[in-house]
Amino acid sequence: MDESETTSKIAPISGVDLSGTWHFADLRLIYADGRVTRPWANSASGALIYAPDGHMSLTLNYPGRGGRIECRSICGQYQIVDGRLLHFIIVSGDIREVGTVQEHEIALNGRLLTTTVRPAPAGGPGSRLDYHWNRAEPRTAGAGTFLRANAARGFNRAR
Repeated sequence: MDESETTSKIAPISGVDLSGTWHFADLRLIYADGRVTRPWANSASGALIYAPDGHMSLTLNYPGRGGRIECRSICGQYQIVDGRLLHFIIVSGDIREVGTVQEHEIALNGRLLTTTVRPAPAGGPGSRLDYHWNRAEPRTAGAGTFLRANAARGFNRAR
């Protein structure tokens, strides 16, 4: 890999500040007829991190087939172009994603970020997937106790 491949050519976004850490809150599958389902109910967890320099990382654990826990993990760069969030995938747990660009609609309402994929991979024409993310609270000086107490609240735990 030469220097040109390791140097970021993607400028940080302007106008929308996604920088920081976001915790997965919910996933909703909305069908063309308006029906809404929550495929993972409260059984998923994840983190989405956007750096101010235009880099991103996502890890998402969710229930899979046969009671297995699936993990989706990607890293790369991000940019907002014409109101659409683009993830330029450099590293992925699924080798087929490396080198791809994933496009999302975004809505930011205070501390809630919604990223939308259209159409939903399993929803058919006119469907969408809405991923909801809550902005993480900044760590405070006394956070050690909080962090230890909440470490057990990971995947598949009561919320």
